Amino acid sequence: MEPGRTRTPPRQRATLVNTRSRETRLALTRAALRLWSEGDFDEAYEASTVTDIANAAGVTRGTFYFHFANKEAILLEMSSATIQAMIDQVEAGTVQDVPLRPLSEQVMTSMARRVVRTPKAAALRAGTLGFAGRADGPTPASPRLSVAFESLLNYGKDRGELNAKLDVEEGAAMLTAVTMEAIIRWGAGDRSASWLAETLRDRAAVVLRGIGHPDGG
Repeated sequence: MEPGRTRTPPRQRATLVNTRSRETRLALTRAALRLWSEGDFDEAYEASTVTDIANAAGVTRGTFYFHFANKEAILLEMSSATIQAMIDQVEAGTVQDVPLRPLSEQVMTSMARRVVRTPKAAALRAGTLGFAGRADGPTPASPRLSVAFESLLNYGKDRGELNAKLDVEEGAAMLTAVTMEAIIRWGAGDRSASWLAETLRDRAAVVLRGIGHPDGG
């Protein structure tokens, strides 16, 4: 080591590497969205190449492939960020002991707020891709939507607000289905952001009532 130079501690180096990796992924996602938002989204999406996206982000093709397998993965990345935020919000609600129904409303409202930040065509295409991860291969970086709902329903069972015999996976599948359908309808039409937020809250409330206690409690 040269005189006067200090070695960066391993933990600090790891933090720097992780930060740069996140920044690069974000730069690629933003570059792709800029390209796809020029004119018709679907046409721009189909016409774009990995090289186009890498150039727009100021990185190499190799860097692109280090972070994403293909351009579909960028759409899934957008959805994954929303889903991870939902999981984090459920965990925060657990710590604060928020009742299930208000927590569900908060989660769905925040989800809608995140979804409407992206172009409708992007949300629509992400929805048709399976909304953040196929069932045959989720990774920690791209959790499936059902995982977020499973965490919410497990919390409701633990609080005694849902039927103790509830099949959490089935309940999460129902919430996933009605959520994805609402997002696809919003993306395909001229419905407003407020419509999406209200619809997601209402649909979640209906499902939660349906899978609550048999006596209606």
